[in-house]
Amino acid sequence: MMKTTMMKLMTKDRQARIFLLDSTALIRELLKKQQLDPVTKEALATTLTMSGLLCGLMKDGQRLSIQVNTSNPLAYIRCDVEANGNVRGYVSDELEGHRAKACNIAELIGNRGFIRVTKDIGMGSMFTSTVDMPYQTIVEDFSHFFRKSEQTETVFRYYSCYNEESEILYSRGILFQPLPFAESELLARWSEWMDQNDHKFRVPDLDAGERGLSDCLLDADLVGVEEMQLFCGCSKEMLVGLLYGLGQDELAEAMRQKQDLEIVCSGCGKKYVYNAKDIVSLLK
Repeated sequence: MMKTTMMKLMTKDRQARIFLLDSTALIRELLKKQQLDPVTKEALATTLTMSGLLCGLMKDGQRLSIQVNTSNPLAYIRCDVEANGNVRGYVSDELEGHRAKACNIAELIGNRGFIRVTKDIGMGSMFTSTVDMPYQTIVEDFSHFFRKSEQTETVFRYYSCYNEESEILYSRGILFQPLPFAESELLARWSEWMDQNDHKFRVPDLDAGERGLSDCLLDADLVGVEEMQLFCGCSKEMLVGLLYGLGQDELAEAMRQKQDLEIVCSGCGKKYVYNAKDIVSLLK
C-alpha cells in the first residue's frame, strides 16, 4: 500500500488546528490506475486530498463517504476515508468516459453540483448531509459544506501542478479550523496569510516529511502525525458476482473457448482475471 503522512499542527496561540497533507505519492499511485482526461484527473486529485484531510477530524472507528456530484447525476467522484488513514477514490463510469468535454473544474461540476457526505459513526448508525456547490471549485465548496452542514468555519487550500503529460508534480492540501473560543478575526488573518504565502507550498521538491511541511508554518507547533494509505479492500471473491452481468450465454461461450475474463475494480483499478474453472463454479 502506498503511504504518506499528514501533519497535525496547532497555532501557537492554541486557537486553531491545522492539518497539512502532501498527497503527491497517493495521487500518483491513484492516477496510474484510472485513465482520465486532465480535468477529471485534477478533480479527483482535489477531492481525494480534501477528503484525506478530514481523517484528522474523525474518531476511532468512524468512516466518511464523500461524493462530489456534477450536474449530471451519473457523473460523480467518490472518496471513502477512515479514521485509521485508509483512503480511496474513484470516478463513476459516466465521468470516466466523458473525455475532456469540460475545460476546467467549474465546467465539469456545472451549476447543479452538490457534495454529499455520509458518516458512519459506528453501531450501524449513519448520517448523511447534502450541500450545494455554489463555487464550483471543490476546494471552496468543501469550506461551504462545513459552514452549512457542520456550522463550523473551516478553510481549505489546495496546491497542485502537472507537467505537459498531465502527470502530477505535487499535490498538497491544508485544512484550517478555528476552535470554538478563537477570536473572530483569526480565520480571516490566517486565510490572508495562506494566500500571500502560497509559494511556500508550491515548491516542487518540498520535503514531504515532517520537517519540510511543518517548517512552512512557523507560527504553528507540530502536535502529531497520521499515516495515510490508499486502500480498497476489494478481492477476487468479492467481485466475482459482477460476472453475472455478462449473462449466462456469454459466460458459457467464454468457458467453451477457455477464455479468461477480466474485471477491474472501480474503486482502485486493480484487475482480476477469472479463468474457465472460475466460470464453471459460477454457473453451477
